[in-house]
Amino acid sequence: MLTEAGTLLHSYARRILREHDEALVALTELSGVQRGLLRFGCGPHISVAIVPHLLRRFLAKYPGVEVRMVTGNDHSLFHDLRSGKVDILLMNLPVKDEALEEVALWRYEMVFIAAPNHPVTSRALDLAKQPFILYQRAMIIEEAIQRFCVQAGFHPKIVMQIDQADAIKELVKLGLGISLLPVWSVAEEIRRAALRIIRVRNRRLFAETGLVYRKSAHVPAALRALIEVAHQWQEWLPMADSVHPIVVGGRRKVGAGHSH
Repeated sequence: MLTEAGTLLHSYARRILREHDEALVALTELSGVQRGLLRFGCGPHISVAIVPHLLRRFLAKYPGVEVRMVTGNDHSLFHDLRSGKVDILLMNLPVKDEALEEVALWRYEMVFIAAPNHPVTSRALDLAKQPFILYQRAMIIEEAIQRFCVQAGFHPKIVMQIDQADAIKELVKLGLGISLLPVWSVAEEIRRAALRIIRVRNRRLFAETGLVYRKSAHVPAALRALIEVAHQWQEWLPMADSVHPIVVGGRRKVGAGHSH
């Protein structure tokens, strides 16, 4: 077991090693983004629906970069990011951490879904009676879902909490309850009439997706390259018509170091 002094030294040692590694990366990058290692983190659903398309575009442009992907819940991903085990995350924003940089990419709507033949209506009293399957994404989305239901006039009768959107969709298709999921996640099922959307009048919930990485004096070239490719999401994201650019003051919002 580490003593109090050992614990203090351990935190400094991790920082020293991280700075050492960043210095070596900076030196080897003088010739450009020809090679390198990029450790990428994301949630389970995004790892299936979005990340493969992003990495296909990125690796086509930078084939010499080695990418290692890690998935997990928000708490474990943030721990890996802060400790240096992961370089960048693709996740919901905002994270509101002064030690981290955020790069907003797109915004999307969260929608109530039900089986096509489910009799539920958009009335709050009707929604309150239904078994509710909560999309359990720690921190940002889970809190937003619960808050949105209250604002819509009802407290969800939660019967299950699952962090796998694909599993939730299958349960909803079988009529085991209703849920609230990203519209981009259910767009194909809606098109095939395998699910239906329920919108509460005058109530809509929007969320943002973006990249998060540690603040540093030197941002590795591979990281900068990935951010650049990510900003081109309208070209590589299959469900791009189900999400929207983030607009602030009439202009598209972009991350640090980018302008349009």
